[in-house]
Amino acid sequence: MKKLFPLEIPSGSYSPRRPTCCTIDSPCVRCSMIRLTSHRFAIFEEKFGRLPDIDDELFFDETRAHPVRASDEQIRHQIFAAAEANGLNFATLLSYLGLSSTIGEISN
Repeated sequence: MKKLFPLEIPSGSYSPRRPTCCTIDSPCVRCSMIRLTSHRFAIFEEKFGRLPDIDDELFFDETRAHPVRASDEQIRHQIFAAAEANGLNFATLLSYLGLSSTIGEISN
């Protein structure tokens, strides 16, 4: 017969719920990146009929028949579209991805 040992967790050291890092209306960078990635995965699957492999470009030239890396300008437009569709902060995403040097280009 197996002996069951009770799991002892010292009080105060475990919380079943992590405090939230953000809200639905104001996601943190980590959550924003997850939403951006999910958005791009959906577009990739719609375009190519499959989910991206590890070596596929998530920001791809949408005019090509296979996934080819998009230009920096196209990447900014794709990030802008994802930000707009998901209520994300475009400038924060660009900054996090190291693309914030030319934010003004996207508004044209």
